[in-house]
Amino acid sequence: MSPKALIEIHPGKFSLNVSGVAGFFGGDEAISAIQTIHHYKYRKWMGWYNSPGSWNVGKKFGKLAKSRLWDGLFPGPDEEPAECFELDGKQGPKYVASRSGSVLEYTGHLAYLIMQISKEELGIQVEGKRITKQNKTLPNEEPARTIPPRSGRHALFAIIPMTVSITTCVLCACMLDWFCFSMILLGIVSNGTFSVVIGSARLVLQGVNSASTAPPGDGMLMDGDNIVLLFGKEEDIATITRGKFVLEYNSLIRDEYNAIGLCSFLLVIQLLLQLLFIPQGKFGGQIMFLISFAFSWAYNLYLSSIDNEYIQEQLILRELRLEEKHIQTFVFGTRTTAAVFACLMLQPPEAFDESEWEPLGFKPENIIHHFIPNDTPVWTAWREKVLDVMRNRKGNQDAWHGRGLLQMSSDEDQRFRPADRELLRQLLEDARIAYDQAMNEQNWLTG
Repeated sequence: MSPKALIEIHPGKFSLNVSGVAGFFGGDEAISAIQTIHHYKYRKWMGWYNSPGSWNVGKKFGKLAKSRLWDGLFPGPDEEPAECFELDGKQGPKYVASRSGSVLEYTGHLAYLIMQISKEELGIQVEGKRITKQNKTLPNEEPARTIPPRSGRHALFAIIPMTVSITTCVLCACMLDWFCFSMILLGIVSNGTFSVVIGSARLVLQGVNSASTAPPGDGMLMDGDNIVLLFGKEEDIATITRGKFVLEYNSLIRDEYNAIGLCSFLLVIQLLLQLLFIPQGKFGGQIMFLISFAFSWAYNLYLSSIDNEYIQEQLILRELRLEEKHIQTFVFGTRTTAAVFACLMLQPPEAFDESEWEPLGFKPENIIHHFIPNDTPVWTAWREKVLDVMRNRKGNQDAWHGRGLLQMSSDEDQRFRPADRELLRQLLEDARIAYDQAMNEQNWLTG
């Protein structure tokens, strides 16, 4: 005598086939949810639920495995773990060093994040384009810094899909629907194992070593009208321009990432088995399977709403000790105002004479050229006046002295045509605005 099911559901003439959504539904949400797993404590232990999107997840992260076997199963270019989790790979803006004279046409992911932070700041309205200056005073630390995961409520919320998945699995057993029972159980095991393996890495901020004799790394990141001024030691600035986030796995997983390949393969096989066996299940079992999927999809949707890039921005501010008092944002009216402000702020505090600039590698005319490459007579006259101000600058001098140098001479009044005179007057007015703001900010920068 065959055993009788403890629970029975009679669908009548209604037929349900959920195999079509077994692995494709919810793939984007599942991938997005996984990509923040290293930021939070205990997340890797909270993946024991029947998650949808197994095919997409397996194909995405299976590319981490590097042997020929895995390359055949998961074709496509090999990716580093940090790129796969969107912790690296974004191209940063151009960087111009004010002392060494070096120019990086493209910087890395961390510089991209710093620029994004700058763009999100409202700033102090000084009349126009945005320019952010940052003062960083960092202690001597090792180039590589392990970033501990943060606390969050995600572990508590994960109890819901885990409980629902286990409950529906048990109910399928009570219905004697072993097809749906085994598929829900397979989903729980495969997703849980994958989460433990993929989430076992340590998140590290990898810096850059610099020579002890290297000059200060002061310089600017340039992205169109958004300029970020950076002040600090060379190794700290190099961390922003050339550093990166790295995911470090233990030696067992790091060996060609075979463990990740196996878990990804299990997720892909899960879809194929679900397509085969779910249609063989009973109506009630299929309902249980859908319920487990629905709750798991809702939880993945909640996790995917977490802004991965915002978390990284907060991490870099915390790790580089960039508190609110170290960052100020100004919005200037013209690019010429921003150029003069940048020159005055990047001028070495101990170099008020032009003869002291060359030993320090400071070339303000190059900084201006990066902002405004014009070499017409009007722009040349304006640039010389700005350089005269910097040559005659004396620490905490009266601001009116500098403003007096930024006036049109009688010779220039006679030499230029009316249109050029009006242009020069406007440019000098922009320079005076920048000069006043720079004088006001000297105490902030050196404080």
